[in-house]
Order: sequence, then C-alpha cells, then structure tokens
Amino acid sequence: MTVPVSILASLVAAAAAIFIAIIGAWGSINSRLGRLEKGYETLEKGQENLASEIRATRDHIDAQLAAAEERALAREAAAEERALAREAAAEERALARHNELMAEIRLWRHHGHDADGTIFFRVPE
Repeated sequence: MTVPVSILASLVAAAAAIFIAIIGAWGSINSRLGRLEKGYETLEKGQENLASEIRATRDHIDAQLAAAEERALAREAAAEERALAREAAAEERALARHNELMAEIRLWRHHGHDADGTIFFRVPE
C-alpha cells in the first residue's frame, strides 16, 4: 500500500499547521498571562503605596489632633487660672468690703443720743 505523495504532503502540511497554531496559541496565552502577572504586581505595588500613603496621612492627622488637643488643654488651663485669679480677687474685695462694713457697724454700736436728739459716736480705742 502506497500513499500518494500529495496526500502525505497534505498530512505533513496539516500537522505542521496544527503544530504552529498550537505553538502560537500557547505563546499568545503565555504572553497574556505574563502581562496579567505584571499587571497584578503593579496593582499590588500600587495598593501597597496607597496603604503607606494612607498610614502616613493618618499619622500626620493624629499628630495634628494631638497638638490641637494640647493647645486646647493649655488654653483651658490658662483660662481656669485666670478665672481662679479673678475669683480670688473678688473674694479679697468682698472680704475688704465686709471688714469695712463691720467697722462701720461697730461705730454705730458705740453711739448715743443727747437730750436734744443729736447723735454722738464713741469711737473705741
């Protein structure tokens, strides 16, 4: 049984075409997978960069908030000190007025009336 040369050539050509098609498809798939892997690597690097930027921003904002809280506490402490000083000064003024009033009251307790109705004061020594 002999196979005609044209059929054999056709079979060899078909096998070669199928082989080339398989190699081409494999290369194309491999190339696309490689690009996908590079894309994923780039995406992962981008996500890592974004995460580090977010952490840095959070740290910066936390530092700003801590500084603002410290300034607010300092202002509050200063305001409280001023309020205490005003309160102490008011208490001192009130005590001075009280002492002055008590002195006047003591003077009024040492007074008397003459027969004609005039009032005289005895100042204690």
